[in-house]
Amino acid sequence: MAAVMSNSPEMACASVFKSPLHTLVAEGCDGVGSHDMYADSQERLTQWRRNLAGSARFEAQLGLRELQHEREHLQDLRTDLAGVRTLVEAASQLEAGGARLAEVVQSSSDAASSRAQSMARIRDELNDSCEAHKQKLKEVEQTISEQQVVADAHHAKALKLLGTYGDRLGLAITRVAPQTVRMAFSLLDQFEPGREFSFSLGLADAKGYRVIECVPHVPELSRLLEDLNANATTATSLPRFVCGMRRAFLKIAAGACSA
Repeated sequence: MAAVMSNSPEMACASVFKSPLHTLVAEGCDGVGSHDMYADSQERLTQWRRNLAGSARFEAQLGLRELQHEREHLQDLRTDLAGVRTLVEAASQLEAGGARLAEVVQSSSDAASSRAQSMARIRDELNDSCEAHKQKLKEVEQTISEQQVVADAHHAKALKLLGTYGDRLGLAITRVAPQTVRMAFSLLDQFEPGREFSFSLGLADAKGYRVIECVPHVPELSRLLEDLNANATTATSLPRFVCGMRRAFLKIAAGACSA
């Protein structure tokens, strides 16, 4: 058992720097022979060397294991460092993306604000334009209403005048077509009071009035029609034309009587 303990690496490690020659002096006092002493010292020296070599191998193995552990730890640290670098890069990219997103959001907000201002300005302009058109429409309606009053008054006068013409001058007015009337005069021929002298008066598209039929033919028709179209906007132009046609018919009837 003592030999086993002396050969163990732990014991060798404890006595690694203790040379066996130190014990030879004490043991030499027992009267041992030089040859036996030399042999014993040689054996102890050999054993000490073996113990020293075993201790060195043990220390080397411990150092290798510790070195391997340190290498593994270093590899873990490198892996962690790579992971941290990846996280830092991802954080940098996320920060850059957040900055770009903030710029896009700000730009979109500015654009939305600009559009809102433009829409508000357009709305105000449309409201102003609508109010202006409403005011203009009111003015036009007022003008039309006033013109309608005037037209109604002229129409009443014309009806009264036509009634007078019908009672005293034998004038009869009938509608023969759209925008066309037939005016017939009687009481012109003293020998034949019921004889009719007539003409059909209609509206042309852009040329004013036109006479479609005239029985009997009146030589002054062209001049009277030209005067009517030249003053078509006045209220007395049409009654003056009708009176001119009656005088022309009366002249024809007087000529026929004298003949």
